[in-house]
Amino acid sequence: MKLVRILCVGAFAGLALSAAPYSERAAVAAAAAPSVAKPHQPLASHKAVYELTLLRTKPGDGVRAARGSMIYTLADRCDGYTIESNIAMELSFTGGNVQKVDQRYASWEAKNGRFSSFTMHTLEDGKPAKTYRGTITLKEDGSGTATYESDKATSFDLAPGTLLSTAHTIALLESAAAGKKFFSSAVIDGSFDQGPFMVTAAIAGARNGRAILKKEDPSAASGGSYFPMSLAYFPAASTAPMPEYELGMQILPSGISRSMTQDFGAFTIGFKLIDLEAVKPEC
Repeated sequence: MKLVRILCVGAFAGLALSAAPYSERAAVAAAAAPSVAKPHQPLASHKAVYELTLLRTKPGDGVRAARGSMIYTLADRCDGYTIESNIAMELSFTGGNVQKVDQRYASWEAKNGRFSSFTMHTLEDGKPAKTYRGTITLKEDGSGTATYESDKATSFDLAPGTLLSTAHTIALLESAAAGKKFFSSAVIDGSFDQGPFMVTAAIAGARNGRAILKKEDPSAASGGSYFPMSLAYFPAASTAPMPEYELGMQILPSGISRSMTQDFGAFTIGFKLIDLEAVKPEC
């Protein structure tokens, strides 16, 4: 099972691009993607805690229950952002089997979108299942190389227009603010060992919502204007017509997600925000 950190579109653009090879998909997306060095307003430094529950499952698939939590922290570090995502989940299957998954991801991403380093550790039932680390280097046009190191080194060539995760989040928010309904781009951050994904987003107009949590600190606001988005993730190496998974979210202009759903096809997990606090930037 593969769960990912926060953020990480939609329907028609993704299905149209999915039949083409990665280089062709990325070339189409690159025409609309912003420069990796584009200035932007900083994302809000915050720590969010989400409760994970099973929302839907297909009959006969085997998953009958799921519960867990995700702690997601994004911090402004002057010339970059640090991201930490800790997911602990327990899945129960038909027949009585139970699997516990503990996934810990950490990264640093340059604000100019040109470099990132990352680590991933996954435990299944308390035993190490997968561990790797790596780096991503991008040129001004978004092309570059990603290198993963575990038992052996693996490299991926990245097509022009590729974005790091924070640059992708900012591009989504800029597209939403401009009234755009769709956005597509190649994205990589090391949270998957398959390399880059083509991500397509369907973006709804701004809505206004009440605060989910009562917080005196305005930097930890969970209410106000937000954008509903649906994201579809296609592995770059795949030509499958359907995404590997889909992510729905309600995201504030600050980059904080009020709630999320993650659809793996066979089952869907809900992410309910249960705690939120501001993190002081270290600049």
